[in-house]
Amino acid sequence: MTARMEPGVRSRLRALVAPGVVSAVIIGAWYALAYTLPNNFASSSGAALIVPPPHRLFEGINAATWSRIGVATRISLVTSLTGLALAAAVGVLLGVVMSLSRTIERAVWPWLIAVQVTPIIVLTPLIVRVMGASFSARVFVTVLIAFFPIASNTLFGIRGVDPHLRDVFRIAGAGRAATLRHLELPAALPAIMAGLRVSAGLAVIGAIVGDFFFTRGDAGLGKLITFFFLDTRAGPMFVTALIATGIGVLFFLGFALVTRMTLRRWQD
Repeated sequence: MTARMEPGVRSRLRALVAPGVVSAVIIGAWYALAYTLPNNFASSSGAALIVPPPHRLFEGINAATWSRIGVATRISLVTSLTGLALAAAVGVLLGVVMSLSRTIERAVWPWLIAVQVTPIIVLTPLIVRVMGASFSARVFVTVLIAFFPIASNTLFGIRGVDPHLRDVFRIAGAGRAATLRHLELPAALPAIMAGLRVSAGLAVIGAIVGDFFFTRGDAGLGKLITFFFLDTRAGPMFVTALIATGIGVLFFLGFALVTRMTLRRWQD
């Protein structure tokens, strides 16, 4: 007689096997690309020029290279965190302002959409003229890319408050500011935190994109990726890109943890 597996054990097994299968497929595709890509390896030294296979990822990385990557990581972290903090402040403020009046929302919302869908490269000459190719310009680009999910989620979270709760506050004689502070913002907090999780990843993208366009000053991860690419150092380039990806994942997981800690008692 075949022993039946407990449902809990089966569920945990599936939770482990599914990510493992997907990871194996991705790594297999990575190997296939590395060894089938034309001219991927130098004929003289055999070094990877475009896509290094996973087991050769750290070839050509010495102590000086690690130091340079560390400095770039710190710069991109500071840019991402600064841009995310400003994006959160701007996004929540815009969401609250638009929630005050449908007229204000109709006036402001199309411009927010326009800013969100405009390619950064179109705005680059204007940003350089106004702010220079500096750290401030990188932070500004980060804010432009990251603020929209926070603004839209704040607006929709406030708009989604139960009308009956609004009636309770109105009957109690609460003013607009008191209703916003004690009802609407707390009720919108799950939506705001969801927007922050999305914007956390976008902030890292903004920092990297800012590096590509504003190259003056110390190199962040984006500028370093470009340097390694032009220098045909595929290993360091991929490692730097993976570090940038890791920062984005850590930001997302960090806000997911904060959301769980702050909201788990009263929101699923």
